[in-house]
Amino acid sequence: MFVLLAAALAPLAACAQHPAAASPLPITMLTPGVYLIVSPAGNLVAQTGPSGILLVGAQSGAATPGVVAALRTVSPANVRYVLFAPGDSLAGQDDAGWNERGATLVSHERMRMRAKNVTSALGFSEVLQIYLDGESVHAVHQPPGHTSADFIAHFESKNVLYLGNAFVAHGYPRIDVQNGASIDSLIKEISPFADFERVQIVPGRGPVQTARDVADYRDMLTGVRARVSALLAQGSSLATVVAAKPTAPWDATYGRGGVAPDRFVESVYSSLKR
Repeated sequence: MFVLLAAALAPLAACAQHPAAASPLPITMLTPGVYLIVSPAGNLVAQTGPSGILLVGAQSGAATPGVVAALRTVSPANVRYVLFAPGDSLAGQDDAGWNERGATLVSHERMRMRAKNVTSALGFSEVLQIYLDGESVHAVHQPPGHTSADFIAHFESKNVLYLGNAFVAHGYPRIDVQNGASIDSLIKEISPFADFERVQIVPGRGPVQTARDVADYRDMLTGVRARVSALLAQGSSLATVVAAKPTAPWDATYGRGGVAPDRFVESVYSSLKR
């Protein structure tokens, strides 16, 4: 009986010692050598080459094994650089497991990386160029829109532009008002990219977009700002502004994301009051 029980438990013990490999997250080729990975933390863009992989986007330790599994389906190279973009918050970002995988972490200097979990990282202030296998990627710090650490990443020869969470397809943005972000700065940040024709634009979340989509998003931002500003000029309270539903004309398109319309209105109101 004990022999049979031991035999039955042996496979379970083996599974505990050797957990099943993570399933690959969805990955799509945008152009040869550049891929979109859809992660629970948001969209990631990976550039692959013989010397290694450059990965850009908001990171999550829980998603990292699935990201690695996805990359293994398109490249045998290791991840060499991980350019951390702001997620829902600047606070408490750890290394998402990339340090132990041998990657170099890179972020804007305002990202609050948890030092106890980060053994090494590089920071930049305004502009960073990463040159790998003959390809150049520019990361450029932006006005404080979503957060004060926003940047865009331009995969120059590939005509791919990562905008991060300043641009959320089919959703309203989070605005980190407490740390200096505002609706005005977000509009300033996003507006130039409405003219980027013939470029694949990767938002923080949602499908790949075009310059026309960015223009529509900018028009939504300016429209909501105008409505909230008008109510503020009348001396309306926050509760009155929210009750007026200033996002109503755009809710069918942008009201399906992670930020509820009323919450977005609150952040617009707060930033304009400041």
